[in-house]
Amino acid sequence: MKFFMGTGSLRTFSRAVSVIMVALVSFLFMAANAECGAIFDEKKDKKVALPKQVDAGLNYLFDFMAGQESNLDASRIDALIKYVDDTPETDKIIKLPKRDSSNGAAMRMQVHADLKRILEYTYNPEIPNYAIYPSVIRVSGWSPDSPFFVEKAQPWKYLGNCETPKVWRGQEFEVNTPDSFGGAYYRYDLNRLLVLLKYDNRDVFISVSKQLDKSSVGMKGLVVDDNQWNYFYSGIPGLTSGGMGWMDTFMYDSMSVNLYVQDKNDPGQTVSYLFKWLRAGWAGLNVVRPKHIFEGSQRFGRAFTTLMESEDLPEPAVFAAKVREIEALPKQEMDHYISEYSKQVENFAAKHPVLSDEFPEVYKNGKYADKFTREERVGVLVKEYVKQAMGKQCLIYDKLVSN
Repeated sequence: MKFFMGTGSLRTFSRAVSVIMVALVSFLFMAANAECGAIFDEKKDKKVALPKQVDAGLNYLFDFMAGQESNLDASRIDALIKYVDDTPETDKIIKLPKRDSSNGAAMRMQVHADLKRILEYTYNPEIPNYAIYPSVIRVSGWSPDSPFFVEKAQPWKYLGNCETPKVWRGQEFEVNTPDSFGGAYYRYDLNRLLVLLKYDNRDVFISVSKQLDKSSVGMKGLVVDDNQWNYFYSGIPGLTSGGMGWMDTFMYDSMSVNLYVQDKNDPGQTVSYLFKWLRAGWAGLNVVRPKHIFEGSQRFGRAFTTLMESEDLPEPAVFAAKVREIEALPKQEMDHYISEYSKQVENFAAKHPVLSDEFPEVYKNGKYADKFTREERVGVLVKEYVKQAMGKQCLIYDKLVSN
């Protein structure tokens, strides 16, 4: 028996298949989210309608970042800063209106550290972001020709002397740690705008980012122990969540505005307010919900405040020197540390219910990091150094570098 399908019928059939596949993917993502408790009730978590002037301030920052101007008009973002300054502390999700088809969520947190300390670590071109954001970034770096990096900028030196806003620009790459609902990690590039200014006679620092293009394809990973900043990277395209390993997913767009405002009642504390939007998924379908963004922001916040509020974190100059020392390690010494690291990964992975079943070919016989780039190896050692300093569970027992 022969079947013949005309051009019109073929197109109709193809569209039907596409619709079915998109529906299937949506169902699978929802099922995976349900398994990890990530389903969120759209009716209960209502969207925050940002005041027009606040939204206008966000628009101005994104437009300013996209342009080439050097003179920022601080009056255009006064309402935005006041909104952050007046918003009461909350641990509830703040669901934002969509921006460029991306879902959004905001988070406010109180950091028991002054702005100088935050800037000396977080916006120091000699300390990589992944060392300060260990729960959400695997590796990162500035483009060598970025003005912020070329200038070796030190924003904290302008605190108290920024009546005229100070502006820095640059481009970065990041690889995130695996997300908690799909298990994927991605590499992507960002435009970055940094601003230091005065508001109500207090210092305010603003970091704005916008993804440049579609990310690399998502790779299978796993959050092994978020409290210990321990994650698994397979190097295999797909998602780790059951039933979705075959999917090629991408981060299509991400953007954020993070404001650090000196606390009005205590200059030794800082209010941090993060606005974040994200669009990621399969075949152009955005499966990221505000709940996922908020959970990722909370992961970021827990690790960040732990580091900023700790007396165990090495002083910024010492920290930067250790990073340089690790980056300069000879290959033989680097291989020694990475070999020890890979053996420890194999030890725990062999007993892990997911890793032992799905990824033995990745880590068996101490070969877990065989395909890691030099960049990724340095990232491993820098993070292990931070974990050692903070008393976290380490996968390298030797002292990484001399005191």
